[in-house]
Amino acid sequence: MENHPENTKKEKNDSQGRSGLNDYFKYAGLGFQMLAIIGIFTWVGVKLDERSASESSIYTAILALLGVIIGIYIGLKDFIQRKK
Repeated sequence: MENHPENTKKEKNDSQGRSGLNDYFKYAGLGFQMLAIIGIFTWVGVKLDERSASESSIYTAILALLGVIIGIYIGLKDFIQRKK
């Protein structure tokens, strides 16, 4: 079969669609990964606060902030690696 301009145009649209969908799943996965990291750190902080005799929830605050920092760091690192 010959390559007609119509066939090559359709193939380009299909490959662009798949590429966009792959990008969507990559970045959605990255967001879920960051959310999981923040959630786990916050959950551990809540559990530590429940076990401590302190009135304040200092462990939750510190670990939630640490989870956000680590989540952003890992997210940016993965984003830079995936972009290449």
